Amino acid sequence: MNGNLYLYYGENQHLIKLKTEKLFEDKKIDTMDVEYFDLDEFSLTDAVNAAMTIPFLSESKGVIFGNSSFLTSNAKNDQENEMQIKYLSAYLTNPNPTTVLVIQAPYDKLDQKKAITREVQSYCIVEECGAPKKEDHYNFIRHRLEKEGMAIDPNALEEFINRVSEDDYMLNNELEKLVLYAMGKKHINLNIVREITIKNLENKIYTLVNAVVQKDQWSIANIYQDLMRVNTEPTSIVTMLAFKFQEILYTQSLLKMKMKQEDIMKYFNATKGRTYYIIKNANDIPENQLMLYLTELEELDYKIKSGQIDKKIGLELFLFRQN
Repeated sequence: MNGNLYLYYGENQHLIKLKTEKLFEDKKIDTMDVEYFDLDEFSLTDAVNAAMTIPFLSESKGVIFGNSSFLTSNAKNDQENEMQIKYLSAYLTNPNPTTVLVIQAPYDKLDQKKAITREVQSYCIVEECGAPKKEDHYNFIRHRLEKEGMAIDPNALEEFINRVSEDDYMLNNELEKLVLYAMGKKHINLNIVREITIKNLENKIYTLVNAVVQKDQWSIANIYQDLMRVNTEPTSIVTMLAFKFQEILYTQSLLKMKMKQEDIMKYFNATKGRTYYIIKNANDIPENQLMLYLTELEELDYKIKSGQIDKKIGLELFLFRQN
């Protein structure tokens, strides 16, 4: 295995993102030196070429292959795709020593019958990023609080889990907010959890996405005020919005493949009601508009992290300029 080749796969997209960020941090690769290629939009050849290119002003750089569906059974098997697979295969045998390559495959299963899947797993450091069990959440929260010298009541812990809907990304976000709020305290009770943690945050974000799609400024304002009232981090809202719009984009692709509501419901492990609105948004919003939202959110995320714009002002400009 090569120390510069990594494969992160599994249905937990947030964990894949966290592991990738931690990897580049450990490798001392600045975010400015990381190139991201969504393989739903870019060719595998373009992505491999980027990995082959030496960094310009730094000793090393990072390259991410996002949505690497070529490792699944759903990938195309045409001649052009096969040529690109061979190009990647050749790179794996002789990778650029100045590039840290991360292949992200946010899918439950990889196609082990494919030669490229076996090659990637052979050459790369592989980590599975599956959905955690509820018991894992309890232990994770307790251990995180113990690091800060805090303890949490059993009923407060249960309420916290219920409020964040057991979603890994939101759990981390809300847990860090809870830690900051309770700093200096040794004991977290039910009242503290209810005061600082928004109930059903995921539902709020879904409703906010629906309001943005429908250009419902009144609903956007009300939801935004609710989120700000409990000190929800603006950068987290930006990230969650991007996740939900990406989900709609995936749904458009699934619908083009003639998948039915039951199939999409299973794909996202979603409830029937949630799946209904995902499909409704996928049908209501043109793909070019959806791509525009995703591009704007990506640019906003970069501007916030690079200090070009205040995070709250940036979020408000995105939300309230929809018309």
